[in-house]
Amino acid sequence: MPVSRPLSDTDELISLIYSGPLESPPWGSFLDELGARMGARSAAIVLRLSRRGSPPLVIWGRRPDIGEAEARRIHGTHAELGHLDPLRNALDRPGAIHTLDEVVDRETLHANRFYREVLQPYGVEHQLGMYISEPGGWEGNIGLINGPEAPNFGPADKAMLTALRPHIERSLAIFARISREETELQALIDTLDRLTICTLILSGQGKILRANSAAKRMLAARSVAHVAGDRPYLTDQAANAQLQALIADALEAARANAEEPFVQALRVDSRCDRHIGVLVKSIRPTGAFSNESSPAVVVYFAGSDDEAQPIERLVTQLFDLTPSEAHLATLLATGSCLTEAAEKLKLTENTVRTYCKTILNKVGVRRQTELVRLILRSVAVLG
Repeated sequence: MPVSRPLSDTDELISLIYSGPLESPPWGSFLDELGARMGARSAAIVLRLSRRGSPPLVIWGRRPDIGEAEARRIHGTHAELGHLDPLRNALDRPGAIHTLDEVVDRETLHANRFYREVLQPYGVEHQLGMYISEPGGWEGNIGLINGPEAPNFGPADKAMLTALRPHIERSLAIFARISREETELQALIDTLDRLTICTLILSGQGKILRANSAAKRMLAARSVAHVAGDRPYLTDQAANAQLQALIADALEAARANAEEPFVQALRVDSRCDRHIGVLVKSIRPTGAFSNESSPAVVVYFAGSDDEAQPIERLVTQLFDLTPSEAHLATLLATGSCLTEAAEKLKLTENTVRTYCKTILNKVGVRRQTELVRLILRSVAVLG
């Protein structure tokens, strides 16, 4: 396909390249269209990991007609024998582009184990591949395949891929950035799950953008909170009025890009005589361009006796408290008053008050409400 064709013939491909990172699987529509435009049986992107023996990420357009079980077997073999792939080994620098026939003769190819166990089962006889990479470290190939009955790829096909290369690599950089940020966010969410802290991220409209596993379980139970119109609501009406007021204040702080984030906590009486600590915090925009669909508020729920122990261990480490002091601090942070804490610890209220004063001195705050806020902020990775 000559590169001199009018822009109207190629602009759809460019659009599909840049929308590719948002698709699942990524670039599926682009690869479908690319294969069709260039008369190929299929097009694919293979992204490699640095560890030998790790399966590559293979993204097909129209995948060759082969059973799912056989495809999984070939994928595993691809990881094992990838170092024997003659075309991959030739695509060793940015911008390298070759056909399979340019890097290996037919006799040598047919004796190659990678050809026999990976390419041939897919019906691949002709290939065109180009090296692609992005500054963050992702690298791989984009390629076209044809069977033995189809013509080989030629100079016009090479020219087309070469013209598309800058756009493909920019799109790959976007994909890498999204993947890194999703991985970092998931790591934080997994941490909060292990701490049994229910976490909701709200948009500038107050709608739930993301909920971690603990929050999903809490919302499904509907004993403390539920979702209506994509917004969180507490079951207790009085507490819900407080929560909605806090969310509104946090949204206003986020819109104003306040120097100091809005942070407020409240206690919620739940069923089964348990209490939940709720923390609402505004999120400062990370860039100049944010809108109502961007993350604006995070809401944390922490509480219930059987969930307190993982948080208690963290409080011990963070604030250099004794186990007994950490136990009391955790009870206070998850909604218990001093009287209730004394009952749970089987201590007198005066003893608990003395403990509380010691904790305040160690942590460096003056009031119990400041202690609760500090603990919730710390264990929720707000610091």
